Amino acid sequence: MQIQGRNPVLEALKAGMAINRIVMKEGIEIDPKISQIIELAKEMSITIVYKPKRYLQKLSEAPIHQGVIATLADVPKKDLNDLLEEIAAKGEEPFLIFIRDAQNEANIGAIIRSAEAAGAHGVILPPKLKLSPVMIRTSMGATAHIPLLNVNLFQCLKSLRAENIKIVGIEMNGTDYYYQADLKGPLLLIIGGEDRSLSSEVQGKCDQVIKIPMKGKVNSLNMSVAAAIVIFDKLRQESN
Repeated sequence: MQIQGRNPVLEALKAGMAINRIVMKEGIEIDPKISQIIELAKEMSITIVYKPKRYLQKLSEAPIHQGVIATLADVPKKDLNDLLEEIAAKGEEPFLIFIRDAQNEANIGAIIRSAEAAGAHGVILPPKLKLSPVMIRTSMGATAHIPLLNVNLFQCLKSLRAENIKIVGIEMNGTDYYYQADLKGPLLLIIGGEDRSLSSEVQGKCDQVIKIPMKGKVNSLNMSVAAAIVIFDKLRQESN
């Protein structure tokens, strides 16, 4: 796995992620972020190698790397039950986001960024949806600070239902507007994909399905925008 870009690599270092090495472009401009990356890598005994631009282009798993690519060591995946135990040990109420059927990696990264900024405890993806360099970069380093899990949706719902965690879906045909829903306390938000609604089966397993009011001619929002609206309304509700 790679982390690409100055901010994502810097955040990964700050979070103490298991980085094998960092590759930088020869002659890279030493701006404040590059300087921090070099300093932190030195403190953590992480090797930095300098290579020509064409080497980084060949190495890169995504189109934009800003002259900085870090490679990660394999680390054990976090288990949902372990995460719930960690949250309970902190004396906090779980706030989790499940991203369902998404195809656009940039959208996923943007949701992860919003989730981390709002203080969510974790983002859950289906088993086949793996973290990618594009997601990491779009999250602007948030992936270094929030747990990411791969769990089957129905297995996830069963586990969270047993913990009395409220399950709320976001969908255009929701019964209530998001600001009418009580989003305080233990919560799982389920976000559908770009062009696939939450199925009737999934909606049937939700405690509530909410919607966002629309007045324009375009009848839907980008999934990352819709997710951010609801995520931050939970934060607003709990701040009042």
